[in-house]
Amino acid sequence: MDKEKITLYAAQRKIVLDTIEEKGVYHVKKEYIIKKYGQVAHTFLTSYNWFIHKAEKIVPKPEGAEYPVWLFTDLKYVEHHADTCVLEIKVDRDKALVFDRAKWNRILNLSYIPKDEEDAKAYEELLEKQGIQDETDIYMKNFYPHLKAKVKKSWDRLFDDNIVLSQSKRAALWEIRKEWIVRIIE
Repeated sequence: MDKEKITLYAAQRKIVLDTIEEKGVYHVKKEYIIKKYGQVAHTFLTSYNWFIHKAEKIVPKPEGAEYPVWLFTDLKYVEHHADTCVLEIKVDRDKALVFDRAKWNRILNLSYIPKDEEDAKAYEELLEKQGIQDETDIYMKNFYPHLKAKVKKSWDRLFDDNIVLSQSKRAALWEIRKEWIVRIIE
């Protein structure tokens, strides 16, 4: 019986294509993230490390994988810059983690993911009561350990398909294999 397939899209630099051509597979390494984001890498790694901890329980990491490759389920969301090409990838659905793009953006911004509008309103009221004007202070400063725990716990909603903040989807794979690439858009 054939496995269900999913088509995903990712903008990647030439060095990624060269790696795939040479080795047949590409894995994201921590050093690549640090090099790409420089001084703000620790902020991304906070979100990414949380993601890895949760995601590898859903789709186990293959040998050699450190961090996920980020993709989109719809080509229209891929930012195609002059120094990148877009990979169209067809992969077994069970190898991909697919999730709400808006929820993932909240995690990247170290923000709370509300379960519904009522919860969002209650959370906003809580911030106001605490005198917090910039939500990232909860995560970036050591003054709010109880709120930091609440925010981090809310991130578990990323993989809850019953909680929807947007119809736009992101995806993650632990690797890109040469045989999964069906088209390269220059």
